Amino acid sequence: MKKRRKVLVALAMAVTMLTPTGISAAEYGQVSGLPNAQEEVQDADGITNDSNELSIVDEKDQDKENPDEPKDNEEKEPIHIGWYQAESGEWYLYDEAGNLKTGWCLQGNTWYYLDGENPEHPGMMTADQIKEINGKYYGFDASGAMQTGWILKEEGWYYAQTDGTFVNGWNNIGGAWYYLDGNNAEHPDLMVAGQQKVIDGNTYFFAETGTMKSGWQQYPEGWYYATPDGAKIYGWRNINREWYYLDENNIEYPGLMVNDPEKIIDGTTYYFNADGAMVRGWKQYPEGWYYQDPSGVRATGWRRVAGAWYYLDGNNTEYPGLLVTNCSKVINGVTYHFDKAGAMREGWYAENGAWYYYNESGLPASGWKNVNGTWYYLDPQNNNKMVSGGWKAVNGSWYYFNGSGAMAKNWLAAGSDWYYLGEDGAMKTGWQLVGGRWYYMYYQNDSHGGIWGMMAKNRYIDGYYLGASGAMVPTDMAMMTAKAQAYASNTNYLILVNRATCRVGIFNGRLGAWNMSKFWQCAPGAAATPTVSGTFTVQSKGYYFDSGSARCYWYTQFYGNYLFHSVLYNKRNGSLMDGRVGIPLSHGCVRLEIQNAKWIYDNIPAGTKVVVY
Repeated sequence: MKKRRKVLVALAMAVTMLTPTGISAAEYGQVSGLPNAQEEVQDADGITNDSNELSIVDEKDQDKENPDEPKDNEEKEPIHIGWYQAESGEWYLYDEAGNLKTGWCLQGNTWYYLDGENPEHPGMMTADQIKEINGKYYGFDASGAMQTGWILKEEGWYYAQTDGTFVNGWNNIGGAWYYLDGNNAEHPDLMVAGQQKVIDGNTYFFAETGTMKSGWQQYPEGWYYATPDGAKIYGWRNINREWYYLDENNIEYPGLMVNDPEKIIDGTTYYFNADGAMVRGWKQYPEGWYYQDPSGVRATGWRRVAGAWYYLDGNNTEYPGLLVTNCSKVINGVTYHFDKAGAMREGWYAENGAWYYYNESGLPASGWKNVNGTWYYLDPQNNNKMVSGGWKAVNGSWYYFNGSGAMAKNWLAAGSDWYYLGEDGAMKTGWQLVGGRWYYMYYQNDSHGGIWGMMAKNRYIDGYYLGASGAMVPTDMAMMTAKAQAYASNTNYLILVNRATCRVGIFNGRLGAWNMSKFWQCAPGAAATPTVSGTFTVQSKGYYFDSGSARCYWYTQFYGNYLFHSVLYNKRNGSLMDGRVGIPLSHGCVRLEIQNAKWIYDNIPAGTKVVVY
C-alpha cells in the first residue's frame, strides 16, 4: 500500500462554504428538547475535541488503527463534518466524528431543530415552517433559526415566547390584548384579527392588527359596544349619561345598537335618535312635539316641565301623546289656554291691552291676588282684568293701584297732596298717628272742608295746628314757627332760641315761608349768666375748646364768646361730665346734645341769622 498523507483541511473548508448563513461549522451541539447549554461533541473514539484545529493523520497509522476501513482501491462513503447541504437542497449537521445530529441544536445564540423523525430525510434541518414538537408549536425562518416574538406567516401572525413556544389564548403584549387561537384546527395558535369572535361564551372585537377593541365599534351594519374588558354587551346600557339599547334579539346582528325612530321593547314603545341615544324630554316630529319621561316612555296627560304645565293629549287618535299648543281646550270640563309653545297659561297674561293672572291650576285669578309679596286686584266685575292706574273701591274701602297694578300702601303722593293708606292699602280718614306724629285726613263731606282722604296741612284742625308736613305742631313749636316768619336770613337757614322753654328751632325757607325742620332741647345760660338776647349771625366754627377740666365739641359762634356747642365732656378721658339739656345752666352759651351741635357745625353756613329771645 502506497504511503501518503491525506490533508483534511480542504474538506473542512468545503463544509464551511456549505454552512447556512449565520451558522459556524465549529459551533454546534446536540440536545433533546430545549437545552440550556451547548453540549460537547466527541470524536469517534470518545475523545473530546474542543479546538477548531483539524488533525493530519498518517495513512499507514490509520490503516493500523482501522484495519476494517476499506483500502485505497476500495470505494469509501464520504465523511461530513458540521453543516452539510445535500444535492436535493436540505441541510444536515454532523459532529466532528461525522455522526449525523438530530433534535435541538444551539449554534452560537441560535437554536435549530434537526428532525430525526423525518421519514424521508431523517435529521434534516427544519426551516421556513411552523412545526409541532413534543405537543408544542415552534416557528423557524428560512435559515432554520428558531423564531421568537411576533412571527408573520402567509395566513397571519403568531407569537412565540423567548423559548420559542407559541402562546395561545389571551395574552397582553406591549400593553394590548391579543387572542392566539389554540382551537384553530388549520392554523393552531394563529392570532385572531379583523373579526368578531365568540370566546368562552362572550363575543369580542379584534382590529386588523389583532388588538382587542372596547367601546363603540362600527361595522357596515351599524354600531356595537364592548365593555372595557372587551366583551360585547346586550340590552339597555347607560353610556356617558345616555341610554342605548343593544338588541340581543337581532337574529342577523345580535347586539346591534338600535337607532330606529321607535321600537317596542318588552311591550313598551321607546324612541331613539339617529345616534342611538334613547329620546328623553322633548322631541319634535313633523306633526308636532312629544315628551318622553326620564325612563324613555312617551308621556300623556299633564306634565310640569321647567316650571310650566303642558298637556300631552293621550286621546288624540291619530297622534297619541301629541302636545296641545296655541289653543283653548276643555279638559275634564274645565277650559284651559295654551300658548304657541304649548305652555298652559300661568301667571301674568296680556290680551287686548289688559292684564290677567292665571293660577297654577290654569284658571284665571279673580279678586285679590298676592304675587311675590305685592297685592293686585283682578276685577271680577270686569272679566277679571287687573285694576291699574287709579282708585278702586273694594268692599266699601278705597284703594289706589299704580300703573303696574300694584296696590299702594302707607303714604301716597298725588301731585302736591298726600293720602295715607296704611299697611293694608285702604285709604284712611280722620286723625292718624303715624311714626309718633299726628296727622289729619279729611272725611267725606268733612266740616273742615278739604278733599276726601287728603292730608290737611298749614292749618288748625280741632284747635291743633298742622304744619307744612301735615304733622301736628306742639304749642311751643307753633309759636316759634309763627315768630320765625317775621325774619329774613342771608342763607336758606334760620335759627331761633327760646330761652324760656329751652328750645332751639332750625328752619328752612325764606322770609314769611319758613318751615321747621329741627326742634331740639337745649341748655341756655343760667340766671346768673344768661344767654345774650337779640338778632345775630353765624360766624366762626371749631372742633372743640376746653374750659377748666371740661371739653366742649363742635362749636359754632354767633356773637362774641356766645356759642352753640355740645354738652360737657371730661377732657382727659372723654367721658360725659354733664349731659343735661332742657334747663338753663350754662355760662351763657347754648349747650346741645353732641349730635345736634355737630349737625349745626356741618350744615349751617356762616351768615345765617340767629334769633335769641
